Amino acid sequence: MPMNTGNFGNLYERRIDEAFFEGWDETPEQYSRTYRDIDAVTNNRTKQIIAGTGAWEKSGENVNPTEQRFKLGPLVFTQFDIFKSEVIMSKEQINDELWDEVVNMSKDSGHGGRQTVEDVAALYFEEMFTNALSTGYDGLSTFNDAHPNFGDNGGTQDNLTTGALTDGNLKTAIILFRKQKDENGKKISSIPNKLTVPQSLQFTAATILQSALQAGVALNDKNVLPNMELVVNDYWDLYTQTSWILSGPQHQLQMIWRNRPEFNKYPVMNKNGSQSWLGYARFQPRAENWRQLVGSRG
Repeated sequence: MPMNTGNFGNLYERRIDEAFFEGWDETPEQYSRTYRDIDAVTNNRTKQIIAGTGAWEKSGENVNPTEQRFKLGPLVFTQFDIFKSEVIMSKEQINDELWDEVVNMSKDSGHGGRQTVEDVAALYFEEMFTNALSTGYDGLSTFNDAHPNFGDNGGTQDNLTTGALTDGNLKTAIILFRKQKDENGKKISSIPNKLTVPQSLQFTAATILQSALQAGVALNDKNVLPNMELVVNDYWDLYTQTSWILSGPQHQLQMIWRNRPEFNKYPVMNKNGSQSWLGYARFQPRAENWRQLVGSRG
């Protein structure tokens, strides 16, 4: 059937909406290869740290067990930052049907939104070492050598290693990773399966992980490092060229979304006859537990 001006406009309005997410998805996500994506259901997220019971004790017939208890640790409280954008289509662009120009503007806004998420995620990697924003739930940086246990057995634990990324230092970090225990001192199944590095360490990391022989030494020893996924984060390279992070399959480094990215046409025309499309997202990265993570500043 013939397409009238109204239908033509509606068709391209949908195309503009689609272009934003085409721009967003144009290159593969990097942050989500290290973070877990989860959704929040209220304007903040609260998680209770709980210290469970200790190991079972040997007992005897008709002997009452020693009472053990669950003990509350700190609350992990997360509020969300808001991010917005606006793309304006002028009255003249509408009248002249310059849709390609606005599609490109929308796609570029998608690029900008995606970069924002990646940059926020990369900056939080730095926060995990410095605790400059006081996001460490135990009062310490996520990577620290004195994390307190909140169970009755007390004590501290360490998930901060030192040294540049080398075969030897990576093995030291893996050993530290596997020594992790829960809040009451029970051994946990902590085996790293991912190494995240800034772009500057891409080839150093690949050589260490993928060489047939041990990297960086004049020996013929076989490379015995466990299989790990290598994640190269280009955005983190803006803030460090030396740090690196090990993570395991049960880590709790979260990208928490209250509102995932939206890009919607503003329902009312602006006073000058232009039309706006509004981008919106609300999210926050957060390490809700330091376990299953080990980091080094290099």
